[in-house]
Amino acid sequence: MKRIFLLLTLAVLYIFPLNSQAAIYILVDQFSPENKFPIAISDLIEKKSMAPDAEGKRISDILRRDMKLAGYFDLINVPNSLNQSPAMTPGDINFNAWDATGARVFVKGSYKGRGKKITLELRLYDPKLQTMLVGKEYKVKRENAYAAIHRFADEIMLALTGQRGIFNTKIAAACGPKGKEQIAVMNVDGTDLVDVTDNGTLNLSPTWNSLGNQLAYTSYMKFFPELYLSEIKKKGWGPPKRLTFNNTLNITPDFSPDGTVIALSSSMTGDPDLHLIDTTGEKLAQLTNTFGIDISPSFSPDGNLIAFASERAGNLHIFVTNRAGGAPKRLTFSGYQNDTPAWSPRGDKIAFVKRAGGGFNIFTMNADGTQAEQLTTAGNNENPTWSPDGRYLVFSSSRKSGSNLYIMMWDGSNQMAITNNGLCKTPDWSPWYDQDEK
Repeated sequence: MKRIFLLLTLAVLYIFPLNSQAAIYILVDQFSPENKFPIAISDLIEKKSMAPDAEGKRISDILRRDMKLAGYFDLINVPNSLNQSPAMTPGDINFNAWDATGARVFVKGSYKGRGKKITLELRLYDPKLQTMLVGKEYKVKRENAYAAIHRFADEIMLALTGQRGIFNTKIAAACGPKGKEQIAVMNVDGTDLVDVTDNGTLNLSPTWNSLGNQLAYTSYMKFFPELYLSEIKKKGWGPPKRLTFNNTLNITPDFSPDGTVIALSSSMTGDPDLHLIDTTGEKLAQLTNTFGIDISPSFSPDGNLIAFASERAGNLHIFVTNRAGGAPKRLTFSGYQNDTPAWSPRGDKIAFVKRAGGGFNIFTMNADGTQAEQLTTAGNNENPTWSPDGRYLVFSSSRKSGSNLYIMMWDGSNQMAITNNGLCKTPDWSPWYDQDEK
């Protein structure tokens, strides 16, 4: 796996003006998975031959997969005559032919390669209005063409929905053979996997800080499950810094929204209870002290509340407590194992895992515990975490073989695998990265 973690390695050479009317094509709060938005994406034209080729198709396939992952789109097949057409400008494009495909918008693009560099030109058009909605040209290293495509996928989302896309984010997870899982970081589509750890032992439960430049996680590299912190440097991830030294159980960390505090479950005082530490490992507070397990803390978006799983009621259930202390409030009352709560960045929902009927599945409920809804049914599904906009969930599933990562929309629709080697679990979704970051 690659050892260098590049947040973004592209340069935007110029930006075409947006359509002045800036219409919203997709109302995300009224979206129905049964009524997806038709989009067509042609293969990129190679500038020298003025025709599509295998490289152009490979690059375009990245964008097509992004649009599938986004969940809002129905990909329309492009007729061969339009796919091979080198027309890129409004005066040359046959808008009536594109409109006849049934696509509400379409993407035309070209690329030009020179040595290790490649230049991509990408444009989004409305065939009925016969106008360009957005267009950009990127210059990238050839092996990092995916970075420009992900950036343009976010441009499409912004142009059509008025909201940011998710493709300029990362997912961290524990990946590798059983007992030797390493913390790794990947793109939202599962590509460009980068090692964060390399210690030959078990590492689990990475959690991002608010800037997306630090990961806290549990590692057995010193035999006991202790908490460690890794930080991204200019040339990749730096060496791990050990945060706990109690030679007991230290698991399921979660960063506070401001990135200054880590909540975790630790046996440092006996039974696994919730504790707060800072990013140097200094103990700040013990939040719970009761018989049985308290595990899997998750901060609310404002940082004032913490949802967690506890055996204090007998079976494992979800509770919420004030960060400053106080009696926890119980949120779940059914099933005999409710675990790994994850608070939506919007603050309105909590995702969690519930074992019922012999299997583990992902549920969501309102932040007060009402209106629980089951989102998954196939296999065992665990460790849900939200995208930074609260519109998607990433989770692990055994529905095919081993444990793979899947992404789905907030309502459980559009479930798609982003890994296929059966070796990834305990994912966490990064925040957005600055669009100007290099």
